[in-house]
Amino acid sequence: MNIEKSIPVILLILAIAGLIWSATMFFSGSGDDSAKTINTPENYSNAMRAELQNKCETPPDYTDEEWRQHMSHHPDQYKECLAEK
Repeated sequence: MNIEKSIPVILLILAIAGLIWSATMFFSGSGDDSAKTINTPENYSNAMRAELQNKCETPPDYTDEEWRQHMSHHPDQYKECLAEK
């Protein structure tokens, strides 16, 4: 088999391997941490109880800029925080 004929075969094998890997990741939920938490009323209540006393205060695992951006995605929940600055 010469090189011109083997390149399409190699590309086809890589494409099939990529498709199989993608399907495996999609259906197993691997690589997506948000897939591990199911959105239920109980989980939402737990998240709300875990908030800081001052919901406008930047949590330890966020920078000020990241927290401000997060709050901007929930304007109904953080309207008083967004009005402050």
